[in-house]
Amino acid sequence: MVEIFNNNLVAFLTVILGIFIFLKYCTWAKKFQLSAGVKKVIYILTGVGLVGFNVYYSLGNKAISASGDYSVATCAMVAALVWVFIFAFALMAETKSE
Repeated sequence: MVEIFNNNLVAFLTVILGIFIFLKYCTWAKKFQLSAGVKKVIYILTGVGLVGFNVYYSLGNKAISASGDYSVATCAMVAALVWVFIFAFALMAETKSE
């Protein structure tokens, strides 16, 4: 079963599927409205998160080198991916007119 993930065609199709899902998510997010204040807070937290996620992933890399434990790096990647979807939602949502 692991050999299927080493296939280049499967990797390519996985990337294409991920792009398709992300585009569908962005078109869905366009239907929503967020206030300018909420969007500003998300943008600021994205800037802070840029540094935080890099530090967190660096700690994960150190754990991989020291003990071969991938759990910290995996958590860092999942947390960053979740934040990408939050940021994309804020970016794609319409700004409420006040």
